[in-house]
Amino acid sequence: MGITESFFNFQAQKNLWRRAARILKLGVIEGFYGRSWSRNRRLQLLPWFAALNLDAYLYAPKNDAWLRRRWRDRWPRAYLSNLQELGTAARSAGIEFHVGLSPFKLYESYDGAARVALRGAVRRLEDLGVGGVAILFDDMPGGVDSLAARQAEILIDVHDWLDMPLLRFCPTYYSDDPTLDRVFGDRPENYLVELVSSLPPDLIPFWTGPAVCSDSVPASHLETLRRTIGRPLALWDNYPVNDSRTRSEHLYVAPLAARAPSDALESHWCNAMNQGALSLPALSSLVRLHGGESRDARRVLAEAGVTEALVRACLPLAERERESLDHREKASLLSLAPDGSAAAGELGDWVEGLYRFDPACLTD
Repeated sequence: MGITESFFNFQAQKNLWRRAARILKLGVIEGFYGRSWSRNRRLQLLPWFAALNLDAYLYAPKNDAWLRRRWRDRWPRAYLSNLQELGTAARSAGIEFHVGLSPFKLYESYDGAARVALRGAVRRLEDLGVGGVAILFDDMPGGVDSLAARQAEILIDVHDWLDMPLLRFCPTYYSDDPTLDRVFGDRPENYLVELVSSLPPDLIPFWTGPAVCSDSVPASHLETLRRTIGRPLALWDNYPVNDSRTRSEHLYVAPLAARAPSDALESHWCNAMNQGALSLPALSSLVRLHGGESRDARRVLAEAGVTEALVRACLPLAERERESLDHREKASLLSLAPDGSAAAGELGDWVEGLYRFDPACLTD
């Protein structure tokens, strides 16, 4: 083993030791519509996530057809190789690599052929040695008879196939937000209660809080839901994500706020922005929110080119739209990110409007 390899193995173990005493899992989701992170950006971000003392990364971009609309097709070798590379890089950094599978509309007809196809997709993920699998039914039509029963059947099958101690899933209705009923059809009565009632206890539902993009997530809200369904929750926090029609015109760099730590949570995951490096200020606050430390946050932000002056300048952009910036304001903003840095590239593309809204994103 060479000196470089020994160093990275030591760093990975160090990251794991620092997190060993914490039961609540903290993670980052790449789970947005629109322009995904590049291969190089992901490989750059993973050690930064670990240095922030985060536990896991869930790969689930909405434009990955092989995990969503084309999940039944044979996955290309190059695609599988890229996933394997991501997994290796995550393990080297000391962070878990999870993959989200969205078997699009599978519950409309879960017959023998569909079951075989699903087993094949799950086996491919098993062969990659991923640290976790999430089954995601979000952003799919919900107007199906016996929706909860059909989805429960799918989840139980995957649970039986996978040799993993815990499996997370996202229900079709993952919030009380009426937007979901308006877009995907009225939710069946007692949908979530019926869905989880027949599932093994180690199947944990994702939940986004009172809204799809919740301004606040009170502990009382989470604790009431936990009592109702009889199991803990995985909080899919849609902050700082900015992929919707209105949010894509903004940047969100402020720390997480109005989220109270709660015993109702098994894990807390933040869905990041399309701009991975510019998401780091918000993501670095996740550990602090739950009473931990991100000792390396200052170093990580410096390496990404996210200067303190840049963060201060970006804070108002949570309210101001990109198109409201005049030429001088844009130039001033761009001058704050060091040339050649990850932040400079993302900020330049955002200012130029290159992160276009994907109309497939129906919730706002």
